[in-house]
Amino acid sequence: MTRLILLIACLTLVSPTDFAQSPEHANPGCQVKDGQTVCSLYWLRKTVDAAHTAKAEYSERDRATGAQLKDLAKSLGKTVIQSDQPADLTFTVAPAPLSGVDIGPADEEILELRVYSGDDTERKLVWVETYRGQKDRSWPANVHAAIEQFRQKLSQS
Repeated sequence: MTRLILLIACLTLVSPTDFAQSPEHANPGCQVKDGQTVCSLYWLRKTVDAAHTAKAEYSERDRATGAQLKDLAKSLGKTVIQSDQPADLTFTVAPAPLSGVDIGPADEEILELRVYSGDDTERKLVWVETYRGQKDRSWPANVHAAIEQFRQKLSQS
């Protein structure tokens, strides 16, 4: 009984601002820790929910990726705007950084789906979705798989 009273007393002393300063919620977006980019799923969801507009950044030679990124934005209920206009969210895909020698048929990092918030002058990285797969698949198929992986993560409770 004494432990229960102490627990309740401690919980009443924690204010919402203390919660906001906890490590999970303290810094929106992504940080680099020990050479790894670490992002908060909490802030990703919060940022996506608050956004109204989105754009896709892609190479003109890679229109298939552009179409898939625009479809992703539309499926999240965002208005897709032209790439030269400011947007609440920006979706882009880039090949994963090279990690050395590839040995055997194991899955390898293929690409990164990145989500930024804010306009181009002050945009902030809020998510990096790394897709691992086989290098013998086509680029559009890998982009599709990465987007589906991202959708699943975003919809997890």
